[in-house]
Amino acid sequence: MPEIQVLGNQKSILANQKTILTNQKTLLANQKTIVKNQEVIKKNQTRLDQILKNQVTILALLKK
Repeated sequence: MPEIQVLGNQKSILANQKTILTNQKTLLANQKTIVKNQEVIKKNQTRLDQILKNQVTILALLKK
C-alpha cells in the first residue's frame, strides 16, 4: 500500500513540475512582451517631450 502512495506522490510531483515549467515559459513570454512595451513607452515619451517643446515654442511665438 505505501508503494502505491509513493507512486501517486511521484505522479503528482511530475504533474506539478510540468505545470511549473509551463508557468515559467509563460512568465518569460510575458517578460519579453513587457520589455517590448517599455521600449514603445520610452519612444512615446520622447515624442511627447518633443511635442511639449514644440507647444512651448508655438506659445512663445504667439505671445510676440
